[in-house]
Amino acid sequence: MAVCSVRRVVVLYIVYLQVILICGQQYRIHDVTIQALGPKGIRVSMPAEPKQTLFVFQGNLNQKINQNDVGRISAELINPVNNRWVYEDLNVALKVGDIIYYYVTVVYDGKGYILDNQSFTVNELEGPTNSKGDCLPTLTDIRNGKACAGQVIFEDNFDDLREDLWQIEQYIPDEPDYPFVSYQRPPNAAVVSASAGYLYIAPQLLQNLQGFSNSSIYTGTLDLSSGCTTISSKCRAEAWGASILPPIISGKLTSKTFSFKYGIVEVRAKLPKGDWLFPDILLEPLLKKYGMSNYASGVLRIAGARGNTRLQIGNNNIGNKLLYGGPILDFECRKNLLSNKLSDTNWGDDYHLYTARWEPERITLSVDGLEWARIEPAASGLQGRFDRYCILPRSLLATGSNMAPFDDYSYISLGVAAGGITEFDDGAVSDGRPKPWRNKERKASLKFWQDMSSWYPTWNQASLIVDYVRVRAL
Repeated sequence: MAVCSVRRVVVLYIVYLQVILICGQQYRIHDVTIQALGPKGIRVSMPAEPKQTLFVFQGNLNQKINQNDVGRISAELINPVNNRWVYEDLNVALKVGDIIYYYVTVVYDGKGYILDNQSFTVNELEGPTNSKGDCLPTLTDIRNGKACAGQVIFEDNFDDLREDLWQIEQYIPDEPDYPFVSYQRPPNAAVVSASAGYLYIAPQLLQNLQGFSNSSIYTGTLDLSSGCTTISSKCRAEAWGASILPPIISGKLTSKTFSFKYGIVEVRAKLPKGDWLFPDILLEPLLKKYGMSNYASGVLRIAGARGNTRLQIGNNNIGNKLLYGGPILDFECRKNLLSNKLSDTNWGDDYHLYTARWEPERITLSVDGLEWARIEPAASGLQGRFDRYCILPRSLLATGSNMAPFDDYSYISLGVAAGGITEFDDGAVSDGRPKPWRNKERKASLKFWQDMSSWYPTWNQASLIVDYVRVRAL
């Protein structure tokens, strides 16, 4: 790490700003991570790339900063550490509510680029880093790995599609959600891609895939055996009567090569908009320690919002303005621990930072740095938050911690689904039009497909777009 003189920083900035005016915005700077340390200190970091030769940070505390100003918090780094630019100053005193206004300049491939008009609000003080680089203990547990307190243990900025980090799923999902989709991977279908620092999961109509048509959805076969990523019963489907082929192709990514227990998950994303679509941003159980079916081992929905922009049940708005999330432990009682946050605007209109903080005593959900849900166990454990009629593996859960089943390894899932029998209650009305299917009827998928002319024109922004995924140790 090298923090050079203010004078040198000023000179560098004059040169780089001239270059920027020539180059334009041809290169995208990664998002900067800022951590407020307690009792004193600040840590600034960003992923380093092979062609980057300089990282400059200029920031002010509770005072806005102009693009060519030298800040009260100032750093010029020429040597990344473990593939990250990292600057730490343990003399900066911060408190909750403070705002750091900053801008960043990097030199990439000999050219300078700037990320300006940025701000960071202090929401909490984290434990300090040992200046000697020792690995401080943490409650976070990486399967087949080791974590240090505050360490970034998983990160993808989606400069390309990294199959060393993600498994691109290919199968036909069924219970308990029964969405009206098949998950497919390239080259079968171009529903998953990554470019220019973003992941795109874009659902499509099966009838538009080569070799399929509207009639084949009623009479054809969908065979995903080549490249199928799960048990054989979910790799092939034949249309018969009311049981049509899943009419939507979509994508799902899972971090099955990386699983962990306890930590902080950050996903910056723009959620999909379009009638009867919903995103999956989940933590799913790896080993299914408490059972295989009916959410027995628990699923944590980090964020979700139904794609319909005008969706109501009675007078209640349950469309894209309603963010929902939380733990799911049972099909019939799936809403017991889910929380809601209603916004004035659609969650799919812009990017938001969705965060889950998973601790041994609780789970908290935040959006853009503001906590909106907190889940804590009863005296008898998390299962004590459920009525007796809810079907839970109570004897098995009693052998775990108070937060069971959320006390074992989980992996990250990202995807987009449509329809199904869990996300859209019967009686919902979308822009004055009743939901075309009932959740427990055999013809649910068929009736959804027969109403395609009303919902498909709304799929103008149907993609889940993810800027980055990051997991940090506690």
